[in-house]
Amino acid sequence: MRISRRWFMAGLALTGAAVPAAYFGHREWTKPDPTITPGEASFDVADVAGQRLANALRGVWKIRFVGRDAGLDGLPAQGLEVFIDIGQKGRGVCGFLDTPERLRSADTPRYRILGDLAGAEASKLSWRLLGTGGSVDYELNMILDEVWADFGNAGSGTLSGSVQRLDRALALPAQDHRFIAVKCLFPEARQRTPLNGPLLAWLVSPEHRLFHQVWHATRDKWHTLSEDKRNALRGLGWQPGPRDQERDARGKRKDRNGSGIDFFFMHRHMLGTARSLQDLPSWEFFPLPQPELVRDRQGFARYFDNHDGTALPPTWLADGDDEFSQWVSDIKTAETYQSNFEVWESQYRDPQYLSKMTLGQFGSEVELGLHDWLHMRWASVPRDPSNGQPVPLARDLDDFAARWFAPENDFLGDPFSSHVNPVFWHFHGWIDDRVEDWFRAHERFHPGQVTRLEVNGVKWFAPGRWVEVADPWLGPTTHGCSTTPGLQVGKSVEMDPETMKLALRIVFGSDEKKLEGLFRRVPKRPWYARNLKAKSDAV
Repeated sequence: MRISRRWFMAGLALTGAAVPAAYFGHREWTKPDPTITPGEASFDVADVAGQRLANALRGVWKIRFVGRDAGLDGLPAQGLEVFIDIGQKGRGVCGFLDTPERLRSADTPRYRILGDLAGAEASKLSWRLLGTGGSVDYELNMILDEVWADFGNAGSGTLSGSVQRLDRALALPAQDHRFIAVKCLFPEARQRTPLNGPLLAWLVSPEHRLFHQVWHATRDKWHTLSEDKRNALRGLGWQPGPRDQERDARGKRKDRNGSGIDFFFMHRHMLGTARSLQDLPSWEFFPLPQPELVRDRQGFARYFDNHDGTALPPTWLADGDDEFSQWVSDIKTAETYQSNFEVWESQYRDPQYLSKMTLGQFGSEVELGLHDWLHMRWASVPRDPSNGQPVPLARDLDDFAARWFAPENDFLGDPFSSHVNPVFWHFHGWIDDRVEDWFRAHERFHPGQVTRLEVNGVKWFAPGRWVEVADPWLGPTTHGCSTTPGLQVGKSVEMDPETMKLALRIVFGSDEKKLEGLFRRVPKRPWYARNLKAKSDAV
């Protein structure tokens, strides 16, 4: 807009005051020209806040309409569901609204949702409903209720708002037409593919929970412990391997000391016992990511119903640790499946790739890479078993309160609980099958150099050029310590819960008086997430 000198002086004359007129003139002068259109489109993806909002919205919702004028044409006011899908870094919202039966059938849903999250906030969302004729029939204006955000972390949520008919003149009185939508909780694997009674009783016992945790803890932390702590663990029989020849899992020689053999052997031993109690088939391939809603609505429904127990649980937020929150979100994406998990599937079935590694090298590579990522990709938000409250950074590793021994504590991110989760057995079966691929690869490229041998009742391999150690470590029972009395009558050192708790406190203990103030500020992440980072800070 042009402002002439005559116009400006007229303003001064009319107002009789130079300052107000000058201010008014300046405002008109600097106001954007409404005739200028936006420039060329740019490549825009959702920021972190947008991605988190999308994670909260994506899934299945139950919706009901209330008010004097409630209801959509052709549908009941209640007993309806909404499917919502948003790309991982996308800003477009797509969805369907209809009865649960029709949404899961081959019939076309009666309403389709179109919306976007471009500049959207949880407190102000607006979507459109398209009828079967393709016209926009209704508009939904809503907010995402965050009152229960902490308790509903990675769980439920509430959308509430108003409905407007778009064929209704704005001059008419507003209708009393509102809605409430509640997000369906993601079904856990234990609800879809439960473990049977005898197997579950074995896995949730204090002896087995503590055994699995201390077995991993001593191997993973051995290279960081002082000599006094190491001697204390040797006194309890919980040094990782033969005395003075221990095999740490994360030190400088982790790929050359045979620790990878211990990893493969212990889990094969566990699988043998578990499979004697219940049929636990291996995954043939890693389960596929979530199907796109608009391409496969029925597949989307099966995925969020977790019909076979293999769908990925939702991501979650850890207050005060944005890096961890983003990493958990990233590891669950389709991009991570395509860039990491599919590569591992290829490499670990490639005879040429496998034939170049010793069994210990192969085991170490799998343990510190694929294995830890499998645990966290399929992990649900950890919860307090006593009340279901999310504990985003998981149980403290030395917290042995009775509630953590409940069967509901099957968090995959902690060795204390991971083996109670049905998914654990399917992907560990997949890992164990790759050991056989390794053997076949050496049979092809190095015939006769790897031979079969039974070790401690487990079908295994004789030591040699490609098998570094002859004594895979199963805990004190394999290295002459299990005859030492434990603190409880009738319990050996290995299976004595109090002795194992003592071992864990030795591993995780520190000079708490000196560092107490700092410890409060350091996020204590789940066990399998403590050593993982994405390359270049991005998965």
